[in-house]
Amino acid sequence: MKDGFAERFEQFKTNKSTLAFIVNLLNTNTNAINIEPFGIDAGSLQMQLLDLKTEDLWSGKFTELKSRMEELEVQKCMHKWTALKEIPRIEALIFGAWNSLPECYSEVKKLAYGVLPIFGSTYSCKQAFSCMNTVKSNVRSQLTNKNPESCLQLKTTSYKPDLIKLSKVMQSQCSH
Repeated sequence: MKDGFAERFEQFKTNKSTLAFIVNLLNTNTNAINIEPFGIDAGSLQMQLLDLKTEDLWSGKFTELKSRMEELEVQKCMHKWTALKEIPRIEALIFGAWNSLPECYSEVKKLAYGVLPIFGSTYSCKQAFSCMNTVKSNVRSQLTNKNPESCLQLKTTSYKPDLIKLSKVMQSQCSH
């Protein structure tokens, strides 16, 4: 088991530049990135990265991302556990920055979207399975596949409908 851990962590050391690319792309050496698993053209990636680094708008966005992440980490250290929910999630900031890039940086985005899932938490997956087990139990076995999907979306998202607005739009049921 010890050898297994050592081998696994050695892979992280080997791919350090590739993994750091997500939040530190402005200082990344493209020759140190392992692009083979992602099917990316090395020449196009280098050209797009050079272009991205010279564009003030996009390079500024990633500089801002890095400083915002540092601020959030400081805030996390200073808050109590109960106040952590009020602090924005770092994942949302990272995805927001990458989603804002235009398609002319397709190779850069392809690499980012290939690396980002590596850091995904199993918490969301476990939560979804737990919710699905609650929704699709033996008692509710007559549900079609569309119904559990809708129930799972409602259970795992933070959607809060405007009940007052909805009740004004709905016609009230008249007595017979």
